[in-house]
Amino acid sequence: MSMTLKALVAAVALAATTIASATPIIGTANLTFGLVRVTLGNIDWNPSLDPPPNATPTFGDFFTNGVANTGSYASGTMAGLTQGDVHDLSGNPADANYMPIGAGNLADMFKFDNHNGTTGSHWMFTALSLSSGTFPGAPYLLTQSISGGVVSTSATLSVTGISCDDTNNNNICEANEDKTNFVAILSAQYPNKTIADLTAVLLGGGALDNNTWSGTLTSYGLPEPTSVGLVGLALAGLGFASRRRQAK
Repeated sequence: MSMTLKALVAAVALAATTIASATPIIGTANLTFGLVRVTLGNIDWNPSLDPPPNATPTFGDFFTNGVANTGSYASGTMAGLTQGDVHDLSGNPADANYMPIGAGNLADMFKFDNHNGTTGSHWMFTALSLSSGTFPGAPYLLTQSISGGVVSTSATLSVTGISCDDTNNNNICEANEDKTNFVAILSAQYPNKTIADLTAVLLGGGALDNNTWSGTLTSYGLPEPTSVGLVGLALAGLGFASRRRQAK
């Protein structure tokens, strides 16, 4: 076997190993948050103990029940009731929790520690886009409804980004840590409150009643196309080398 052919075989083996050893996160987790403090410019997840502005990133807690989850969120160490961290959000560029409406970059929006079977590693979720809400600079959309003659208002937050299994815990999604897309849709209900009621509180500098938020976190998509492309190139090279050999 020629040196070129050996190199191509090695490239195929390396690429295949990379894909096989990666752990893409695919599935849906159902999240529940405790008391959440919502103001016009901030969302402080449970426990809401970090009044803004914050000099360093702050986090709250969420819970997810593996029985109701699917895919990666329902297997291995994720089975059963699991706790994780969620990044507080701020509309203030001087705040360490700043995430602008639209495109941005917020590492560890969600974080599951030690849930890929390796102590010290974690699942990393980087927020790349935050949907606009009812107020400029605020990510939550207020929607009013009436049921049985009772009015209530819901607040909904949508965020999308990239998730990966950060096996060496360096907060970087590396080549052998396949990335998948994720979308999180979170919401809360405010019974007996109209949009006008909540607007008056927020624009008056107050905070919405501490209440429970819940929602879904879904990771989807294929492994990094660079890995697949490497295999394709290597296989194409093997075919080319084989044809050259036959021509001789």
